[in-house]
Amino acid sequence: MSKPSLSRKLGIRLSYRNRWVVLLILFTTILIGFIGRLTTSVALKEIGDQLVWSTAEKGFLGGVLMGIFLISYGFSNIFLSPNIDKYGTKIVLVSSIVGCSFAVFLGAYFGHIYTLFLVSRLILGLTQGVMFPVATKVIAGWYKKEKRSRANSIFMIGAPVGVAIAPILMGPIIHLYNWQYSFYIVALIGFILAVPILLFIDDSPSDVDRGRTSNRDIDIKSAFKELLNDTDFKQVIVGFTTVTSFWWGVTLWAPTYLEQVYDFQISEMAYIAAIPYAGAILGLLIGSYVSDVKGNPNKIIMFSLLTTGIMIMTLTLSPIPNPGTAIALLFMIFLFGQLAPPLFFTKLQNSISKDELGSATGLMNGIANTFGIIGPVGVGSVVALTGSYDLGLLTLTVIIFTGLVGFYKTLKINRNSKKI
Repeated sequence: MSKPSLSRKLGIRLSYRNRWVVLLILFTTILIGFIGRLTTSVALKEIGDQLVWSTAEKGFLGGVLMGIFLISYGFSNIFLSPNIDKYGTKIVLVSSIVGCSFAVFLGAYFGHIYTLFLVSRLILGLTQGVMFPVATKVIAGWYKKEKRSRANSIFMIGAPVGVAIAPILMGPIIHLYNWQYSFYIVALIGFILAVPILLFIDDSPSDVDRGRTSNRDIDIKSAFKELLNDTDFKQVIVGFTTVTSFWWGVTLWAPTYLEQVYDFQISEMAYIAAIPYAGAILGLLIGSYVSDVKGNPNKIIMFSLLTTGIMIMTLTLSPIPNPGTAIALLFMIFLFGQLAPPLFFTKLQNSISKDELGSATGLMNGIANTFGIIGPVGVGSVVALTGSYDLGLLTLTVIIFTGLVGFYKTLKINRNSKKI
C-alpha cells in the first residue's frame, strides 16, 4: 500500500522543467560531502600537533583516522542503500546530510580524544555511503535516458571540486583561527543544506505520476544474489572497481609524488596543485556528453581505461623536466580517467528497475570503494619495496590494464549470453 510522499504533504513539488534545481542540490550535497570527508586530511598537521603526535604517529594514527572512513562507507553503500528503495530519496538524503554534518561537528568537538575522533569518522562513512545511490535514483526519475549521463556528470563533479577547493577554503580558516572552526563551518553548511533537500528533492517531478513512495519490505539477500548473477551488473562492477582504484590511488598519492619527485611545495601552491582536478571535471563532462550523443558507453569506458594507463606510463617512464610538465600530464591523466565514471551509473539507470536502483547502486559503489583500496595500497607497497614513486604510480597502470581486460571479457560474455 503506497502513501503520499513527504513533498506532497508539504505541497512543494517541482515540475520537470525545474529539474535543474534538483540537480544543483545534488551537486551541492556531493560537494559538501567530499569537503566533509577531506576535513581531516586538510587539517591533519594541526590535529597531530594538538594531540602531540610524533612524525611516526602522524603517519600511522593519521592514516587510520583518514582510512577508517572507507570501512563504514562501504558498509553503508551495501547495507543501508536498500532504505532508498524502501523509504524514498528525500528522507534518506536528509538523514544523510544531517548525519554527515553531525559527524563533522563531533570530530571537531571531540578532536582532543582520539578514540571519539575515530568514532566520528565511522559515523561520517555510514552517513555518506548513501549519497551516490540516492543521486542515481533521483536522476533516473527526473531525466530521460538520452540526458542521464550528462546529469550524472554534474552531480559527480562535486567530488573533484570538493577535493580541489577543500584546502583552499579551509586553509585560511585554520590559519586565522584553528582547525576546529573549519570543521564547524563545514558542519553548519551541511545542516543548512538539509532544508532545500527536504523541500525539493523527490523521486520524480510533479508532472510525472510517480510521486508516491511505498514502505515495502526488501529481501536484501535475494536482491543482491540476483544482481550478482546478472551479467550486466558484473560488467559494471569490474569496470567501476577499476576506475575507483585508479581514482583513490592517484588522488591520494599525486601530492606526495609531486613533493618527493619534483620538490613541489603543495602547501605554498595550492591553486596550481588543483589544476589536475580541473582535468577531472572536464573529463566527466566530455565523457557523459559523448555517451548521451553517441550512445555507446562501453567503447568510451574502454577508451578511458586504455588512454589513462598510457598517460600514467608517459608520466612515470619519460624524462619529465619540471613539475609544470608533470602537473600538465596529471591534468591529462585525470581528464582521461574521469571520462568513464558517470557512464557506469547511466548503465545501471538504463538496465535496473527503478524499484531496485538504490540497492543496486549502493552495492556497486560499496564493492568498488571497498576493493578500490587496492589502488593506494598498491602504490604505497611498491614505493616501500623499491623506494621509487615512479614505479609506485606505474602500479596503477597494471591495475587499469587488468581491469580493461576484465571489462572486455565480461562484455563479450554478456553479448554471447544475449545472443543465446
